[in-house]
Amino acid sequence: MSDKIDGRTNGLSITWPGKSRIAVMITFDFDAEFLRISRAAAKGTTIGFSDYSRGQYGPHEGLKRCLDILDVHDIKSTFFVPGIVAGRYGREVENICEHGHEIAAHGYLHESKKDISRKEEAEILKKSEAALTGITGKRPVGHRGPESVIHSFTPELLVERGYLYSSSMKDCDWAYQWEKDGRKLPLVELPCDVTMDDFTYYYFTFSNPAVRSMYTNREVFGNWKAEFDGLAEEGNKIFILKLHPQMIGRASRISALGRFIAYMKSHDAWIATCEEVAGYVLGQHRLDSAKGDVLR
Repeated sequence: MSDKIDGRTNGLSITWPGKSRIAVMITFDFDAEFLRISRAAAKGTTIGFSDYSRGQYGPHEGLKRCLDILDVHDIKSTFFVPGIVAGRYGREVENICEHGHEIAAHGYLHESKKDISRKEEAEILKKSEAALTGITGKRPVGHRGPESVIHSFTPELLVERGYLYSSSMKDCDWAYQWEKDGRKLPLVELPCDVTMDDFTYYYFTFSNPAVRSMYTNREVFGNWKAEFDGLAEEGNKIFILKLHPQMIGRASRISALGRFIAYMKSHDAWIATCEEVAGYVLGQHRLDSAKGDVLR
């Protein structure tokens, strides 16, 4: 990281387009049953048929509601998609593209292993990129580690492969440029957090180990609204919702999401894709550097 975290500013004190108070990204991890499969595998177990079908609720039912609510509010989103999901649910991924949303990388099998090598991750990225490009016609420029797992070599590897941004870190509330050995990389980090992740509140499984998170919509959206209000008041910050069609795609939840989107739009939020925000941030960094400003 090249900018000092002081809990108050956004590094370069970025002014968002239209003098918006905050940049909002409503993102979706479209990982279907592979979220549950990989999560169980990482813990040395497997999932049952009911968990498998819970994952399938995303592509079968939840995704359509997600796309519909984005259309209603005329906003674009970023969908992080594992390569195998693009292969298994190709028509659904095509539908996401047809609605004008960004497709970004999210592993191939939704791998969340913490002990892989640089070569292994390069192969995962290569396979994922091929699967996504085969549907979208465009190489992904964004990456989010499955379960936010990345490695010390990941940022440089992403730069080598032409990525614009990463969205896996949890270290602050603003976007920044990655740094390696005192050298700034042309890679923007868009940090997110478990408090703005529907997984935290809605993930449910009887598999071992069992997880039975089932918060009310009032609690969830109350938490998100409070965080949005606090960040917007501070200014210069980003707010990323990390959502899963298999969870947020339930009828009552998507309705509540629609009301929350309307609230953010009415309170001076710039709602954009991760690619748009990262490109804007990188442009501001370059502009300030050209002016001779010193990064804090």
